[in-house]
Amino acid sequence: MSVLKYFGFQSEKQVVETLASIQPERVPSRLRGKLAQVKQKQGGFTLLELLVVVAIIAAIAGTSTILLRDTDRQAAAAAHVAMMDELMKGIETYKKLNAESFPTRFDSLMRNATDTLVGAASVGTVDTDVLNQDLFDSMVQGQITGAPAQLLIDAGITQVRIINNAADPNGAAPGDCSAAEIKNLINHKGNNVTASTIFRDAAAANGCGYATNYVLNSADTMEVMTWPTGEARRVNADPALVGVSQTLVALGVGPDTTLFDPSRRGAMTTTPVYRHVAADEYNRFIALFNVDSRVGEVRLQAIVDGAGDTKDEELGEWDNTRPT
Repeated sequence: MSVLKYFGFQSEKQVVETLASIQPERVPSRLRGKLAQVKQKQGGFTLLELLVVVAIIAAIAGTSTILLRDTDRQAAAAAHVAMMDELMKGIETYKKLNAESFPTRFDSLMRNATDTLVGAASVGTVDTDVLNQDLFDSMVQGQITGAPAQLLIDAGITQVRIINNAADPNGAAPGDCSAAEIKNLINHKGNNVTASTIFRDAAAANGCGYATNYVLNSADTMEVMTWPTGEARRVNADPALVGVSQTLVALGVGPDTTLFDPSRRGAMTTTPVYRHVAADEYNRFIALFNVDSRVGEVRLQAIVDGAGDTKDEELGEWDNTRPT
């Protein structure tokens, strides 16, 4: 085999054409002089010159690979920002077209042994069995009761979905919906359960969930996942704010949310998926609803992704001001 063919060239003419097409500014500065010398050569090429050509092409290819990798990462971050914006607009549009009622049947991000998250005897729990660790660390489990809880119901959020500890949609090992086994269930290839469908009905054989109604008596509490607001710091700094109550309730925007029910006005057509978590971790976006007792209303405050990042943090990944 000739030296030319060893390096992938069919003829010296092909080498010359390849060199002519290389832009000097794309070549590392230490190789630009060599490139100019080789371009000026009219006769045959020595082995050393061919090695220089290969080094130049390899340097360009390496630079292009890095640029493409950054482009992929930035494109993913841009797509996630776009999904957050679409969900914000979609939820607000749904509310306007449905008598100022928010969508319902969100994923509670919790599990329970009973069919409710209401009342002291039915306290739900949350752990890291399906939630991304960063998302889990961003939230706290809490309770709302009385007027704040009623505000959430009056805003249209009357039902949420819970993971049922006792469900077993696969019907056989390996894995079931318990905290200890749910990842085995998701990763098992012999069923239809995925991290995207984990809060869907177990009866449909592709989830571990069931829906529960928020129906309150005066003494009942509502178990919720909340997003810290920093309100405690503000109250400590200004005694006049004592009694102020704003709770950010965190709810997953899963496929069973009425936001995606085609029979509802303003429904969206597709359920966004967040791709930057493990295959066996919950991969939906999270809506933060501000239950504001000061003014007696519930507002959609923000959308965060499945790893607990806000829109600003995703934008930082897009413009390289924040690492992934």
